[in-house]
Amino acid sequence: MVYTKPCYSVISFERFYLLCPFPSGESVDMLDWFSQLTFEVILSTAFGVDANIQMGENTEMLQKAQAIFKIPLIVRQIERLPFGTLFFSLLSTIFGNQPTYFLGIVDEIIKTRRQQGFMGRKDLLQLMMMAKDETTVEGVSRLTDEEIVAQSVFFLLAGYETSSNTLSFTAYFLATNPDVQEKLRTEIKDAMESTADISLYELTHSIEYLDCVIKESQRMFPPGSQANRECSEDYDLNGIHIPAGTEILIPIYALHHDPDAWQDPEKFDPERFRGPSKDAIHAFQFLPFGAGPRNCIGMRFALMEIKIALVKILLRYKFVQSPETQVPLIIHPGGTLSARDGVLVRVESIV
Repeated sequence: MVYTKPCYSVISFERFYLLCPFPSGESVDMLDWFSQLTFEVILSTAFGVDANIQMGENTEMLQKAQAIFKIPLIVRQIERLPFGTLFFSLLSTIFGNQPTYFLGIVDEIIKTRRQQGFMGRKDLLQLMMMAKDETTVEGVSRLTDEEIVAQSVFFLLAGYETSSNTLSFTAYFLATNPDVQEKLRTEIKDAMESTADISLYELTHSIEYLDCVIKESQRMFPPGSQANRECSEDYDLNGIHIPAGTEILIPIYALHHDPDAWQDPEKFDPERFRGPSKDAIHAFQFLPFGAGPRNCIGMRFALMEIKIALVKILLRYKFVQSPETQVPLIIHPGGTLSARDGVLVRVESIV
């Protein structure tokens, strides 16, 4: 099989399911597979880098990225204590100096891009570099090289990890709820037959039940278990005074499992997100991407990636619970919520 250099994410999706010689009757760690996919996709679409991770190349990059999110959440909370930043930096050295590693990689990509000149590719990195070089508008500061590098590393790491976790959790719920999986596959096939002349992007966003399944997976296991906000001015809420400068923690996982807001919250039920049930959900009770003007900037990209991957895979394969499937999953609360021991399921061809 000959593969061309990926220039857009859809090619990486094609490559993913072509590279899935899933062993018959054996369990596969879908978290590992999806991590390879999403890391390669974000490198290709945002930075124009052909990493070939699914072909077994540049695996060190993925391993170092995974290590960052394995640092326990309680360790990250230390940053908020007096002298916490210094202590956290020492712990980061113990766990491995991965952030510095990625800063160096992105810095090298930027230098190479500048040497080659504009290649006609308006990806995330190119847009930020163009913003730095544009004529300064009075009162508006341009991006510095340090800001470009920092934002690039953030997009790279957050963009791959949250999407791979959501995909693997969804695979788990489909494997353990075969009726939901078959219903979703039927709706995907019906949508393809009735809308044959629209793009894959438009097709995936037209399948309501696909959206419901993904949202329910994110409700059960939100990639970000909490969000942080700093109060910019003194504020009084229901008799509680919040001074300016106070950091507020929003417990997203707890909100998603609140029995006062969700009937039978530990049950996987995609029907919560359509019909009358959907209309009853409070706007700030479901926050997989945060909310407000500072919600996740990569939300649309992540949903596009997740939906396209699921559609293309489910048309050819089905996820099946096996004796190795951990039920219930043991969750690791690191930088994001992830399956501590991976997501082991069988993948069977339906073609």
